[in-house]
Amino acid sequence: MEVGTIWITIAALVILLEIWAIWHIIGSERRAERKMLWIIFVVYAPLPGLLFWAWRGPRAVKGRAVLQEK
Repeated sequence: MEVGTIWITIAALVILLEIWAIWHIIGSERRAERKMLWIIFVVYAPLPGLLFWAWRGPRAVKGRAVLQEK
């Protein structure tokens, strides 16, 4: 495997993890201001944001509840 292919794979994995985290942030029962701060942090600082969110963020996550409400 070439080095470029490895970086593309890592970038795609990070993007998928960001989408997954944002989905769970939106589905949580937190206030809108806190959700927006988490989303901004995860998007603008992807690796530290994802790690910090995984450590401190997902407490009452209801990802499927968002789909059922709509």
